[in-house]
Amino acid sequence: MKRVFRLAVCVMLCVLTVTANWCAAGVSADTGFFSKVDMLYIDSHIEEYAGCGSGATVQGACVDGDYAYFAFMNGSVCNIAKFDAHSWEYIEKEKIINMGHSNDMTYNSDKDYLVVANNAPYYDVITLIDPDTLAPIKDVKIDEDIYSIAYNASRQCYVVGLSGTYDFALLDSDFEVIEEFEGVKTGYTRQGCDCDDDYIYFVQSGGHNLLVVYDYEGNHITDIPMDDTDEVENIFHIGNTFYTSLYYYGNTLYRIGFNSASSIAYHVSYDPGTGEGEMKGTNVEYGESTKLRKCSFTKEGYLFAGWRAQRTSDGKVLGYRNGADDYEWLDEEDVFDAQLYDDEEPIATTVRYGSVKLTAQWVAEQYKIATDSGEGVGEAKDYTVTRDEEFVIPDNGYTKESFIFDGYTASRSPDHRVYGYREGRDQPEWLNSADAKSLYRFRPGEKVKALTPEGEVKLTAQYKSAYTFGDSGSTLIEYVGLDEEVKIPDRGGELKVLAEGAIKDNENLKDLYIPAGVTALHKQSIANCPKLNKIYFEGDLPEKIDSDCYVGEGAVAMYVTKNGQPFCIGFLSDENSLSVIRYLSDSLDGHVKSGMFES
Repeated sequence: MKRVFRLAVCVMLCVLTVTANWCAAGVSADTGFFSKVDMLYIDSHIEEYAGCGSGATVQGACVDGDYAYFAFMNGSVCNIAKFDAHSWEYIEKEKIINMGHSNDMTYNSDKDYLVVANNAPYYDVITLIDPDTLAPIKDVKIDEDIYSIAYNASRQCYVVGLSGTYDFALLDSDFEVIEEFEGVKTGYTRQGCDCDDDYIYFVQSGGHNLLVVYDYEGNHITDIPMDDTDEVENIFHIGNTFYTSLYYYGNTLYRIGFNSASSIAYHVSYDPGTGEGEMKGTNVEYGESTKLRKCSFTKEGYLFAGWRAQRTSDGKVLGYRNGADDYEWLDEEDVFDAQLYDDEEPIATTVRYGSVKLTAQWVAEQYKIATDSGEGVGEAKDYTVTRDEEFVIPDNGYTKESFIFDGYTASRSPDHRVYGYREGRDQPEWLNSADAKSLYRFRPGEKVKALTPEGEVKLTAQYKSAYTFGDSGSTLIEYVGLDEEVKIPDRGGELKVLAEGAIKDNENLKDLYIPAGVTALHKQSIANCPKLNKIYFEGDLPEKIDSDCYVGEGAVAMYVTKNGQPFCIGFLSDENSLSVIRYLSDSLDGHVKSGMFES
């Protein structure tokens, strides 16, 4: 499984195994049955999907393997409604009059018809229903009054609950009695029944409801509380997966587990999202590893990126909250990053109930990287990048006066996230801007890959001041700019000192302007600047100039400004020249004494 959109250079590459905690109620060591039924909600108001009206009450129910059938009673009218037994989507219904209470229903796979126990007032009548058309085939009068019915294909017999008692009987395929058994008088209201190859199950309503279990010899095995106060109506199963319907001002469908054999299964459906195509779903028994299908959907110009999971029971999506490291099922608005399944990934424990819809996610085969000069100058440039291409961050020569280029910050469309660091994290990720403590800086020459699933990444040039000041702004600590002509800012007259090594190893600097108010140039404050040939003092010559304030290869002309005009006062060629420069500077005293000093 993949977590998407977390890291810029490895988007959608994190593979995880989906797990979920499932702890059934304690299993009894002697019988294998739980101490209570595990009720797993699927959906409610299923009568409204079938258009049976809010007053319709579910009665009998059964499955044929692919479809589920429910009898909804509304007055004297019974609607037999057909649903997909995996996705629980409504298919169709048929209205039938005079079918009694339609208290229970089963499917005879040997004869391919539904059998409805009419119950009151037709206790000894069953109705055979065509599962394809949902129309009645015929009514059959039997020798017993019954309120519930279930068919076991392996034993080719019916189990029926005998009306007015807690007793039950086995009938052959022609509805003749094989054997009758005495049931336990629980005091609960008798409802529907079901059976598998080993056991017979009766659901009874009242209190917290009860599942009563017998074997085929009539032995009472156990009573299991269902721990739900709504009226239980029926029980049916597909394979080892059992279901029940409850009524309380609406009909609710549950998947249930009550022993180690009654596994919890769910259905996985596939949706192309913005792509095209059709895919058959996958049935997964909870706890048993099952591979997802290989994606056969397509989208022109895009690559399949994985499956986004959403469960149908409550619409929640598998993903991460903002700032969380662990994924969970979340409401749509709480999902910061989606967690994606890989193609053909084996899954076993995604959800305990309902169905899961997997929607294909797509990434463009190509995306755009745009660079911008930001607050500087330079031509914006765009690049088209193939998804698997390794892109080298370019140096586009963006500049800003008195600043130096400090890399690119990144933002992306269409979600407008920025690439940066969250508080307490040392790895960058795509974040909402409000959650970014600082932004990552992409440097020219850095190699990146798969920066975004679609849309565009914008790299905006960032700059930092070429100057570092200390002592509350009175001292220039360092200049690292790349300009040929440098005018040191006076910071409102605060700047007084050029510290040792303030300007050094600068291969671009040619002309240097030192603002008025600077009173001291310390030892080697200007050092190893091979192209430097002119230093301008915009005020008087500083009072303190160390004899070796400048260290360089050539003779540097020094100027002072008088009456707005620069005057050359000498050349820094050796340590003795400084006294000459100071004398010539003092001799100007505010006006031109002689043209010999004019630049």
